[in-house]
Amino acid sequence: MSTEFKDRIILVTGASDGIGQQVAAALGEAGANVIALARNEDGLQQTLERIESLGGRCLCIPFDLMDFDDYGKLFLALKDQVPHLDGLVHCAGSIDRCTPMQYIKSDVFRNTLDINLTAPNMLTRIMLPLLKRARAASIIFTSCDMVEEDQANWHAYGLAKRALAYTASMWQMEQPDAPFRFNTLNPGRVRTELFKRAFGGMHPKEVPPASSVIPAYLYMLSDASKELRGQSVHARDLNLD
Repeated sequence: MSTEFKDRIILVTGASDGIGQQVAAALGEAGANVIALARNEDGLQQTLERIESLGGRCLCIPFDLMDFDDYGKLFLALKDQVPHLDGLVHCAGSIDRCTPMQYIKSDVFRNTLDINLTAPNMLTRIMLPLLKRARAASIIFTSCDMVEEDQANWHAYGLAKRALAYTASMWQMEQPDAPFRFNTLNPGRVRTELFKRAFGGMHPKEVPPASSVIPAYLYMLSDASKELRGQSVHARDLNLD
């Protein structure tokens, strides 16, 4: 196995389940120091046990990304424990169900926008000092098929994910000469709890598991992708099989 990630410090959100948990475990196995962030403490414990069983190291932090007033406290806690961040992977996201826009309630709409769009941007902003200390950090925003396709009934989730394609390019334009880079990755449809809620009529076995897109995330975090800056990338187009 490559030693590229050995001793790198990488923060992963949504690390208690789905893609986030798979990314955290893969990084831990590859030798990275993983900071796993999520609300679900039981899921975080599973992530910790999995990483440690693979010989990796993990700092689990139970944290609700909707508590924006606590972001400063999170940064202060981390800056005393880690010298820098080599990577930030935004995997946290949520949608209760697909609903036509005309029926969506305003509080649900706002909350969905916040967790899928506001949170990754604000977390990036607050962690920027630690990212700037790294040799060449990689920040990944996780999008979905709405970046490329018009699909009905996704209300604020679809709007937020489509906006993420612009998010990475905006961050990169504002940091044109920085050694760190921002990109958006669309993993495509994979078997997660969010997928099962959104596509209740489709059997989960009809789509690949979350682990199938981990090579794409590792590639986007690696030096091999250092020329990608401010781009929106689909996992299938990386041809990493």
